[in-house]
Amino acid sequence: MESLPLNTSAYGSSVLNTSVYVCEITINKFQRSSGIFFGDNPLKYTLPVIVLQTSIVALLTAILQFVLAPYGVTSFFPHLLAGLIMGPSVLGQIEIVRKYLFPPRTFYINDTISFFGSMMYMFLIGVKIDLSSVVKALKRGKRAWAIGTCSFIVPLILSTISALVLRVRLSSEEENLYSAIIIIAPILSTTSFHVTATHLADLKLLNSEIGRIGGPSAMVGGTLTAILVTALFSLRQSNLRQDNSFSMMMVSLIVLVIFIVCVLRPIMFWMIRRTPKGKPIKESYILSVFLMLLGCSFFGEFIGEHFMVGPILLGLAVPDGPPLASALVEKLDTLVSAVFLPLYFLFSGSKFKVFLIDTPSFALVQLVAFFSFLGKVIGTTLPALYCKLPLNDALCLGLIMSARGVTELLYFQAAQHILIMDGESYGNVVIAMLWMTGVATPLAKYLHDPSKRYLSHIRKRNIEHTSPNAELRLMACIHCEENSPSIINILEMSNPTEESPICLYVLHLIQLTCRAVPLLIDHQPENKTNSESLYTSESQHIINAFRLYEEQNPGKVVVKIFTSISPNETMHDEICIQAADKRVSMLIIPFHKQRTSNGFSESALPVRALNHHLLSIAPCSVGILVERGTLNMNSALTCVSFYSVGVVFIEGPDDREALVYAMRMAERPNVRVTVIRLVEPQRMKNRFLMSWDSDGHLIHKFKVDYIHIKRHDYREEIVRDSLEVINVVRSLEGCFDLILVGRRHASESSSLFSGLTEWNEYPELGFVGDMLVSSVSTFDGSVLVVQQQKLGAIHHDEDQEKPFTIVEMPHDRIEQCSEPLTNSGSVERWRRLGKAVISVLLVE
Repeated sequence: MESLPLNTSAYGSSVLNTSVYVCEITINKFQRSSGIFFGDNPLKYTLPVIVLQTSIVALLTAILQFVLAPYGVTSFFPHLLAGLIMGPSVLGQIEIVRKYLFPPRTFYINDTISFFGSMMYMFLIGVKIDLSSVVKALKRGKRAWAIGTCSFIVPLILSTISALVLRVRLSSEEENLYSAIIIIAPILSTTSFHVTATHLADLKLLNSEIGRIGGPSAMVGGTLTAILVTALFSLRQSNLRQDNSFSMMMVSLIVLVIFIVCVLRPIMFWMIRRTPKGKPIKESYILSVFLMLLGCSFFGEFIGEHFMVGPILLGLAVPDGPPLASALVEKLDTLVSAVFLPLYFLFSGSKFKVFLIDTPSFALVQLVAFFSFLGKVIGTTLPALYCKLPLNDALCLGLIMSARGVTELLYFQAAQHILIMDGESYGNVVIAMLWMTGVATPLAKYLHDPSKRYLSHIRKRNIEHTSPNAELRLMACIHCEENSPSIINILEMSNPTEESPICLYVLHLIQLTCRAVPLLIDHQPENKTNSESLYTSESQHIINAFRLYEEQNPGKVVVKIFTSISPNETMHDEICIQAADKRVSMLIIPFHKQRTSNGFSESALPVRALNHHLLSIAPCSVGILVERGTLNMNSALTCVSFYSVGVVFIEGPDDREALVYAMRMAERPNVRVTVIRLVEPQRMKNRFLMSWDSDGHLIHKFKVDYIHIKRHDYREEIVRDSLEVINVVRSLEGCFDLILVGRRHASESSSLFSGLTEWNEYPELGFVGDMLVSSVSTFDGSVLVVQQQKLGAIHHDEDQEKPFTIVEMPHDRIEQCSEPLTNSGSVERWRRLGKAVISVLLVE
């Protein structure tokens, strides 16, 4: 028989003055179950129960996160709520659940696994932190110092004063809370960089101005917090032992820091140097870092500090970026976040017992929490306003800094372990943390909209409204170095001259995987930084190619190259902010599929989602470039090529934007531009009105300025329905190196596009662009799909189903450069349309 305390701390020490002991037979309890088919109950054994606990809490956490995330609730809230639901206060009240799902024998094993998971979690957050960028931000300005210091001092003073005033109302029966409330107040006022970075990431604000200020500010407040909490806990432990062990603990902690910085960090740099560029790091090196983690955690426990101290310090010491940090995050992040972390919150919820809480103590602790919350918001908002941050952003930052997280929960559990607070006080502060986070983050999401920064511009940013003699500003997004040749060729075709130069901003996009804070690296020679060297290798070929082209065109082209490291979910915000700040007229983005020797290769799904976001909210015109043909094979750096450019013009601002861009290209001696205008018969009857609208005026300008130049051409095609549109588009195959088309058309509801919705394989390219790029098309040139953006308006494009209509079969209009009608891809498209038309006829 074995006796086991029912109310124990994480380390087995009694927390309450009275403990209830239960007796349980230990025979065979650690052996595996024989299974239900042999008459054995698996729930009587420890391993199946722990597996069941882990599965249920992970599933419940995922469900709560899925339901609550749209309301701005960050991951900490559903994690903690799932732990409380699974604990003794909710499901634990059910007799059968308490008997089989939470037997006392699983307490110690479950607690050990959960603390191991939380240790790994805090280590990974430390790995994601780039101290060099934070230090650089702290050196550049005083905003982070002012906000971080005030956000720590103001709530600390306000909550401590309120605690001292309120505890006079405590009776002698509440002696535990009388002493604990003085510790509860400062811990509720703490700041943690880990927690703030997590909330910013969950709210997708890392790329915003709030994220760039909040990270360094939280680092300042977190450092002050760590000093305060370490001193408080060390003094408490020294008083419990009634000896002078505090000084020895501090000396040992300093020794640990020196050992990590001077021994373990250089070893990790040696591992990186031994890893060839572009190659994954060895598994033995990953194992070595893992052993370092366990050793640092053990040493922290050995000297009497919290076991989290060593992993946090070691995580901060891991060199930022690939190959080591990225490998650690890739291997551990999902397992730790999805399995081990929910198990830790299950442990935290098992220590929460609502029946221990009485009304007076609950009210007092919540009042202290309210003053702490208020102090944090005020202490962050006021200095942020003084630093000229907008009111909404300042208030949003204050709310995010006031939200609680895992770090504060660990502080309270450590306080419970060293007998600063009892189970009742712990339950009170858990409730306080729950409502503080549940109120703060949804309000922050409601107040802050990152798109306001780049959608508030009044002036139009597009090529049509740019003066012909002014500098043309373009921005190109690049995912890999294979995108560079086509962008350089587009730049060459855009006719940069000394009278009308082009400023090209190149944004190399890298997904944020091993960092807690996004990074924007300026690759201008005067802006070299230490952090840049970690990521320059990935961008070096791109930098060299564009630098060489710039040197070959002095006074005509200025290229400014940046590397943006940000999460996929918020990458569009970073691009739009840069496009607005740089005042570019057009943003050129690569299509998510590229043509290779074996056909099309499709990029990751986030690239297509990114393009959809940019089409909806970009503060300038957008061009989606489908890279194929001579734009990839020929290089403007090594040879002079002749380019044949076609423009399919129907109507609307998108087509005008494409035509204006092509007219700029027409000024280039080695570019031939052909405009093909598709006109409906009823519009041809009223040529007077057709010539004097916006579209007709631009067509007239093209005829006057460029048709007299022999290499340029213009022709009109009369089309009556979608089949004739398809026939004309098909006739362009093999004629052009690049075709410019508008994405949207004012007459998309007319017969010209009837039935094409069902064929639209890539809605982001529009009807005409989709015909040229779809899987059944044989067009082998490149395509630039242009959309002229209306600033201040967010577009929501939906694929609405449109019924087929009965159309006439098209007459032959096969141009001299087109392929025969027997082309297999075209036949397939015709067969599909024929079936659709026949089905409509049969129905009618």
